[in-house]
Amino acid sequence: MSLLILTEKIGLGPDESQYWTWSQLLDLGYYSKPPGIAWQIKLGTYLFGNTEFGVRSMSIVIGTAIPVLVYITALSCRIAPMSCFIAALGFAFSPLGILSSFLAITDGGMVLFLTAAIACFIDSIEKNKAPHYLLIGLFIACGAIFKWPIYLLWIAFLLSHWFLPNKAIINWKMIPGIVISLVALLPGVYWNATHEWATFRHVFATLGGGHGQPQSNVGEFLGAQALLASPIFFAMIAMAFWSAFIQKTVTIMSPGVRFCTIISFASLILGTIASIFMKIQGNWAIFAYPPAFVVLGWFISSKEKKYRQWFFGGLCLSIALCGIVFGLSLMAKNPLSFKINPFRHNVGWKQLTESLTEAGYDPKNDFLAGDKYQMASTLSFYGPGQKRAYFLNIQGTRKNQFSFWPGLPEEQLGKRGFFVITENAPKLNTDAAAIIDTYTKELSKYFAKVIFLKIAPLYFSDEETVKGAFIFECIGYNGLLPPDSELY
Repeated sequence: MSLLILTEKIGLGPDESQYWTWSQLLDLGYYSKPPGIAWQIKLGTYLFGNTEFGVRSMSIVIGTAIPVLVYITALSCRIAPMSCFIAALGFAFSPLGILSSFLAITDGGMVLFLTAAIACFIDSIEKNKAPHYLLIGLFIACGAIFKWPIYLLWIAFLLSHWFLPNKAIINWKMIPGIVISLVALLPGVYWNATHEWATFRHVFATLGGGHGQPQSNVGEFLGAQALLASPIFFAMIAMAFWSAFIQKTVTIMSPGVRFCTIISFASLILGTIASIFMKIQGNWAIFAYPPAFVVLGWFISSKEKKYRQWFFGGLCLSIALCGIVFGLSLMAKNPLSFKINPFRHNVGWKQLTESLTEAGYDPKNDFLAGDKYQMASTLSFYGPGQKRAYFLNIQGTRKNQFSFWPGLPEEQLGKRGFFVITENAPKLNTDAAAIIDTYTKELSKYFAKVIFLKIAPLYFSDEETVKGAFIFECIGYNGLLPPDSELY
């Protein structure tokens, strides 16, 4: 992963650029997430600079540590060491494991500490001892700094009292453990109390289907799970669940394997049921997979050797799938490879840096702006000088972190800026004139003079540009803003 990141062939995605922008202004909370990802990136960029490698460097550490914790969890379940190794190897080379080592996203930190908490809990119940809830609470607190759904683990611990033989699971030490874990909520709650409760309003809006009608996406959700785990691994995990619940092998499992089986199965089933009634993102069930791969290791060790052959077939398929995904971004540029490239939102930004310089952008005196937070984030990282860009909400989209920072009226009155949007083929070519005309008229409400400069090619085939940036020079900002959005 380190070598792939260092090639700089796959740039930062919009979310990664956004999190980097957060890291430049450290705070107790942010619009859509707790502060952990910003702190993680700040550490990486402190060590390695404000580069793509610096942004992603701590992800390499996290992505390496998670399989180690999966191995420790499996070992705590008292299954054979080779099966523990299989569980860790499977997770490490699943698409989920590989992406955890590559992308700077919030899921990695949460999954890391969730797996540590599960390993600690299982070690105690296998020894028929009271769980070390103070340490577990600390792990959950660390994970909650990245994503709050880790608190659902307390519910799993409480309910496990009903299906595990250890009667010391519920004891008074759980209370201080919960209190310790809740401390991690305080920074985010304080930030929200002073920022319109933005995170909570955003989460409730998302759970309600966003700003459109709630939509079922059960097929998409299950397909995402198969891709995250790798299809053969996902099928084998399903077979392990079948063996556990239909063939009733759950009754002869060790307490640790039983716990992993029930919480991973419950997470995936509840996610699937929810996706029938609303749109559920594929990564919302991501915390099911560390224990699920432990169950996979147990399943292989408890069955005939042929399942090991299936496992290694799944391992080869997973590596091949990831190789294809990354290869699409590294291969020769052509329209087909761009259209099916999962990283098409990550490529071409180096050309944007050069194009802005050629257009006359001076980071000492000018500013950059876009009408989407994704574009404002990308401009912040890839713009010359890496200055924070601005969000000019021409389209009336939802609020975001840029909505809570000092904006154009406070910092750029009367100054010159460069407004940028991006578009892909075929609209890049067929709708270019309409796009230029529409944005020139809209921007004229906020600037004394608007000049369309050029369409800068960002990613191209042999014969045509398939991704380009529309660059407008905007002179004399007048201090006006579009109407404030009520959407979260």
